[in-house]
Amino acid sequence: MIAKELRTFARTRVLPSVERRSGRALDRKIWKKLADIGILGAPIERRYGGEGWGVEEFVEGVAILASEGYDLGLALSVLDHVMLCSYPLQVFASEDLKKRYLPLLCRGELVGAAAVSEPGSDADPSRMRARAERREGGYVISGEKGPVTNAPSAGAFLVVASTDPAAGKKGLSAFLVEKSDGVKVEEMELGFIATSPHGRVILDGVWVPGERLVGEEGQGHERVSRSLFLWERTAAIPVIVAYLERWHHMLVSPLDPAAVPPDVRAALAQRKVELTAYRVLGRRLLELTFGEEENGRERLELLLFFGKELPEWVESTRLLLEEARISLEGDAARMLEDLRLLEVGKSLLDWRLQNLI
Repeated sequence: MIAKELRTFARTRVLPSVERRSGRALDRKIWKKLADIGILGAPIERRYGGEGWGVEEFVEGVAILASEGYDLGLALSVLDHVMLCSYPLQVFASEDLKKRYLPLLCRGELVGAAAVSEPGSDADPSRMRARAERREGGYVISGEKGPVTNAPSAGAFLVVASTDPAAGKKGLSAFLVEKSDGVKVEEMELGFIATSPHGRVILDGVWVPGERLVGEEGQGHERVSRSLFLWERTAAIPVIVAYLERWHHMLVSPLDPAAVPPDVRAALAQRKVELTAYRVLGRRLLELTFGEEENGRERLELLLFFGKELPEWVESTRLLLEEARISLEGDAARMLEDLRLLEVGKSLLDWRLQNLI
């Protein structure tokens, strides 16, 4: 039922509004409707205002939103709101924080964001410059984060900062910081995924009460930022594969077979076979990350595989279309532009992946 409702909503509300929403903050009416459908609180327990789904079901829902709405940006914003803010709070936060913030995030009254990466640090936790100094009753946080997905619309940020600079990665801690605490946001244009707002998050002596420490002090990397990276990557891959399947269908369906050389037809058919295999492997990655089975090596291999193969799939398909003089227009051209996200992601899956894990 929810899948059917999501599909209808994506086709009738998301897709027709993509151009209007590009380059702007999140559309609050669309965001509220996503909350009403249940996707914003999907993997959160019912006692905290969520739907109590498994993460796999949540990812399937976001994949429908992306593929039926032709909107990877909005899907990314939903993924990060849930997997980088709400879900980590459910796993790591105190009971008081869960009861206070999770219902607001599930209802869409607060937009969540994760402020972890820093300009120039390449997501390397050992180079993090943000500091959280202990003061009586809490912490004073100073630093700059970015680019941060959802930042221009967010009211709650999961911030990772150093409480012990001499300890390197082992001195990082995580905090739930409200925008009203004095956080400043500068909007950023990435040049793609324009329906997902991004920004620079500036914390200039922001006071955060001690009870908003998420998890234990000094566990910000080992437990929080490490988990965020794995959860976001794992959840995003099946969504991107579904988006690629939609894009491939858009490319192939209008073609006149008689006008397409046989080698090009064969190559496009092979691309479809590859996407089917990617879908199966994406499910396996979800099982390894969120299921009961533990196999860190296989999970790492799959992450590295997707980090290399998905960008190469897109580039080889683009070159194939170019050589066959098949032009892209409208939604197909816009979707290809948004797939530049894969190149950004690829850069984080080299030595940095080993560093984070």
